[in-house]
This record gives sequence, structure tokens and C-alpha cells, in this order.
Amino acid sequence: MLKSKLDYRYFYRRNLPHIQPVGAIFFVTYRLAFDLPDEIIDNLRELRKFYDSKMIDVDELEKRKLEQTCNKYIFEAEDDYFNVTKTSPCWLQRKDIADIVLNSLIYNHKRQYDLRVAVIMPNHVHIIFQPLSNSSTQISLAKIMKDHKSYTANECNKILHRNGQFWHHENYDHYIRDGKEYEQNRNYILNNPVKAQLTDHYKNWEYIIDYDSETDI
Repeated sequence: MLKSKLDYRYFYRRNLPHIQPVGAIFFVTYRLAFDLPDEIIDNLRELRKFYDSKMIDVDELEKRKLEQTCNKYIFEAEDDYFNVTKTSPCWLQRKDIADIVLNSLIYNHKRQYDLRVAVIMPNHVHIIFQPLSNSSTQISLAKIMKDHKSYTANECNKILHRNGQFWHHENYDHYIRDGKEYEQNRNYILNNPVKAQLTDHYKNWEYIIDYDSETDI
């Protein structure tokens, strides 16, 4: 029996579905709190409607596959926007703010999860990690993200002398199914600052962690 929303669940849904197989490695993206433009929202809504129409009269397995494909396209469209927008808050480009977020991710490494890769962008964050298990159950994605986002939001708001929502309320998360997909997601994260034209090489970007390499970047 669940005691709270932060307890481990294999599947739960907010605006997006969240699937957490025990022992899985996850690619997670979360961003600052800001509204997407109406044009982007309309395009994503049409994409969702298209895939919803394809889910009629198909079995549950096919429905899950279609939903995952739809969410992947939505994620890519949103992430492209995050990298080019000039209107969103970009507090994470400040060193003092980025340090808080990065240090929080590092602090919980080996406490709540095994952190593999992370990058902090001006308005969003990408990470790959594997939640740890304690003596009785798996540590939930919901708890990991709640703890991290609550702490960093409070600390960052103090520095910024502001109140109110710091992070967008929901995350995009996807469990990685095999080694090929892992490398694709790892490369996506490492190359994100280059794609956004923030640096000429990911090794020159200050806020990257790659614990899969011999030394932390």
C-alpha cells in the first residue's frame, strides 16, 4: 500500500506517463518554470491528437509504443525550443545558480542514485542516472526529483531574491532499454551545449558531468 505520492510505483501519470522498471537507467530532462509560446503549444497539441487517433483499436503494447514515440517527438521539439529561445528565464547560466544545481546532483550520487551523465544548460538540465534500492524497495523517481528540485529551488530563489515557482512542475523521463540507446542519450547530453552553440566542444562546457569517462569533466 502506498503511503505517499513519493513512494515507488512502476507506473504513474501526471500530464505525461512515467514508467519506472526496477533497476532501470533513466534519461531525465527538467526545466525552469516558464510558459511555452502558443505556436509551440498548438503544434504539440496537434501532434498529440495525431498519435491519439492512431491509438484507437490497438492493443495495450502498441498503445504504449505509440505513446512513447509521441513523447519522444514532443521532447525533441521542446528541447530545440529551449536551446534557441531568448525569452525564457536563463538563471542556470549564472555560475552561482548552476553550482547549486550541480552540487545537489553530485551530493545525491550514491545516496539516492548512481549518476552517470549530466549537463546544465541556461534554462534546463539533462541527466542520466540509475535509482538505488534500499533494504525494502526502489527509490522512486518522484522522490529523487522532488528532493532535488525542492532544495535547489529554495537555495536559488534566495540568491535571486525572489519567491515563487523556480522549476517547471513536471519532468520528461525515459527508461533506457539497451546499450545502444544509452550511448545515444549520453551523446545527446554531452553534445547539447555544442548544439545550442554555447561552446565549440563539450569538454569546454563547465557544467557537464560524465562519470562514464575515466575522469569527471
